[in-house]
Amino acid sequence: MTVAHDLERPMHSELIDHPPADTVALPAVDVLMDDGAAVAAAAIPPGTHKLPVVALPDNAALAAAVQKLVEQKERLDLLARDPRLAGLLPPEWLGQGGRAVDVAAFVQGVLPFVQVAERGETAPMRLPLRHVLGDSGRWSVADVAEPQSLAWLLASDERATVGSRDHADALLIGALGLAWMQEGRSRPGFLRAMGVDTLAARTTMLGYPPAEELALYEVTAHGQREVWCVHGRRRLRPLPAPWLSVPLLVAYGVKPPQPWPSSYPAIEAVARELATARQGRALPEISLPVVVRKIAEDANGDIWQPVSLLQLGTWVPRWPFFLAIFVGLPSLLLVTAALALPGAIEAATVAASLGFAAGAIGALAAPWVYARRKHLS
Repeated sequence: MTVAHDLERPMHSELIDHPPADTVALPAVDVLMDDGAAVAAAAIPPGTHKLPVVALPDNAALAAAVQKLVEQKERLDLLARDPRLAGLLPPEWLGQGGRAVDVAAFVQGVLPFVQVAERGETAPMRLPLRHVLGDSGRWSVADVAEPQSLAWLLASDERATVGSRDHADALLIGALGLAWMQEGRSRPGFLRAMGVDTLAARTTMLGYPPAEELALYEVTAHGQREVWCVHGRRRLRPLPAPWLSVPLLVAYGVKPPQPWPSSYPAIEAVARELATARQGRALPEISLPVVVRKIAEDANGDIWQPVSLLQLGTWVPRWPFFLAIFVGLPSLLLVTAALALPGAIEAATVAASLGFAAGAIGALAAPWVYARRKHLS
């Protein structure tokens, strides 16, 4: 496994709900020995672990929503393993081999505006398994010869130490009480199945926008019902799985989906910008001020004004007009000069040349046509 190299730093005291224990109790022999019969829960005595357990937000509705999301993720992993159900899940969610829903892509799709690159403090600690997302599609209890021994190994405090065997790394959104594994993605489901409550991991804190900065809107775009999430009245992301995102965000404190405000750009304009942003991007995001500016530029470009041909970016000549001005007028002047000045061929040629030049200048430079501003060069 990959070993992280960044230094461990102490976590804020408010993230810890109890101090470390002074002593570590050794497990009983029968806990470590597998009898080969039915798989039993790996009962770990209290006080066995010294690492602190991370404190969760004091919000019962949010805790229930997070636990439900963890359960839904495990069920989606089972769907991903069944080839008969191919195509039901977003393709960007599927990991290599399609045997599980990639946990990082899942979090980015369900929780808009998660900034994984902006990380906070890192410290070894224990995470409640009911709040930890993983990849349950790779292996399970049935694939392990000695599940009790493995459960004790994977749940021990040493897994949170850099450089240890089978170490675990996790990311935690403290405001939501939701964590997901970066290293050791298969162990949350296995340990839950073995009756373990917590696992040790080197945990990095992530921030999340306050609930009052997020807004949910239910719209109809291109004939389909969608839910859009707006951050700070500027950034907008569509929710690919609103049945997963909306309950969690509402429990977090975001208002339920509202109608699209009349003060925002028109839904059609936003949908067009989103269609452009979706090209080649799994998580499209647009800026509402940019959409407003483009709408103003388009409205200004539709204004008609008199212009010359030289001002047009692209234009197609009108051949009857061209023949009349550039051929007919010089020819008429030449015939008139020949009749008025018999024998003066030089004068007739000069008159025809002047007429041709005047016609060319008039046709190209004079503002005799009307065009929209957006068509000007």
